[in-house]
Amino acid sequence: MKKRMGSILVALALLCGLAVTASAGEPLPFESLTFAYTSGVGAWAGELTLYADGSFEGSGYDEDMDSYSRWAYEGAFRDIQRMGAGVWKMTCQRMESTLKVGPAGKDSVLGDVYNIEPIGPNPDEVWYLYAPGELPLYTEWAEAVEVTYGKEVLSDSFLMVCSKEPDALPYAASVEDSALVLAGYGQVSLTMDGGNIYLDAAQGVVMDADGYIQAADIPEKINGRGVTAIGEGAFENCVQLESVTLPDGVRTVGERAFAGCESLRHLTIPAGLEFIGKDAFSGCSALASVSFAGSAAGWKRLMEVSGDTGLSPDIAVNCGVPDFYDVPLRHWAIPYVNFVFIHGLMGGVDVGRFAPDKPMDLGSAATVMARALGLDDAGSPWYAAGMKWAETAGITFGKGPADTLERQELVYMIWRTAESPADDGYSLERFPDWAQVDDQYVTAMSWAINKGIINGADGLLAPKGTTTRAEYAAVISRAYSFFA
Repeated sequence: MKKRMGSILVALALLCGLAVTASAGEPLPFESLTFAYTSGVGAWAGELTLYADGSFEGSGYDEDMDSYSRWAYEGAFRDIQRMGAGVWKMTCQRMESTLKVGPAGKDSVLGDVYNIEPIGPNPDEVWYLYAPGELPLYTEWAEAVEVTYGKEVLSDSFLMVCSKEPDALPYAASVEDSALVLAGYGQVSLTMDGGNIYLDAAQGVVMDADGYIQAADIPEKINGRGVTAIGEGAFENCVQLESVTLPDGVRTVGERAFAGCESLRHLTIPAGLEFIGKDAFSGCSALASVSFAGSAAGWKRLMEVSGDTGLSPDIAVNCGVPDFYDVPLRHWAIPYVNFVFIHGLMGGVDVGRFAPDKPMDLGSAATVMARALGLDDAGSPWYAAGMKWAETAGITFGKGPADTLERQELVYMIWRTAESPADDGYSLERFPDWAQVDDQYVTAMSWAINKGIINGADGLLAPKGTTTRAEYAAVISRAYSFFA
């Protein structure tokens, strides 16, 4: 385990006496949950940790004017039963002291120190465990807790109620027939693939994770409470973590939440995510793509609001909602259209329309390349800045902005924008129509094929053919990392 945040715990003891047992029955929905209990005036206090199988351990102290008493114990509950969505009934089977009872020496500050019989759960006592917000508000227990700690404890805390009546329903528990109530802001642990994650159940925040966890499919709700955030550094340096799925209710991811997760390959993000903290994904070197439930426009807004998330600028984003009605999710070009839209390289030709089958013209291609280089493309008409760049670079091919470009001309423009790299000796002769490539474009075509930027069209290079907007989106997406 990397680290486990301490629980902030409060408790109310109406009478003395607790009870615990060895467990049998269905498991509880967490790995461990810690409560504290007190006399209410601070004279004595204790802590109890309850585990999923019903076993428990605890300790406490009682401070007097000139003496100090302490106790420790372990035990278990049996017959664990779910009574409702967030209510469990259990019976204390055993509770045993783990300290030798008697004088334990003297302390210069505490005075005489004694080990005593523990204040804790007693065998055969019946207990009820309530998830946050589940304790009925009309019970006398609810009134007692509210008066002592306030309403927030009722809605944000786990509560354990000890009843003296074995057959009493949890909804009938009252001060008269109960011995003790424990209220705590508990940290809940959930078992994932290879390890556990730890949550602040009251706040709905994932706070921590075991360093050896391999996958985290985080549920939408924990004990009836929605998960809304991934805390700062929650999964930091979980080097074996490969897959993460964030639920729909998560709105924020904290700073460095997944930093150093060098094996992370699969990340699923909900459409409603509103903010990703600084360096949340720094060092996630294996993360080449993410699945985002929203649209490309939604992802673009998220990145603009979040700033430096640590995600690679050329990461592939698989969106769950299309931005253009003519490029649906099943369209072969959808990942490329998402990429160029997110990176501000290409937009629609009209509201909600991309025109994927429209041939690419010089004005559009030049404008896209200018954007890829980070140049200001503002001007009138819309292609003015792009054409100015193309003319300065000498790659207009003697054509006007409305003229379509051949495949070999578009490839040449991309190659020149990538600073005319060498062709690495790749041969085009495996394509039957290789001889149709004009001499001045051979190096560019060879380089583009070798780098996987273009592929054959039905087994042919088709250098004289035209390129559609969808095809150009694919080519630019593959070439983007080569632009300075």
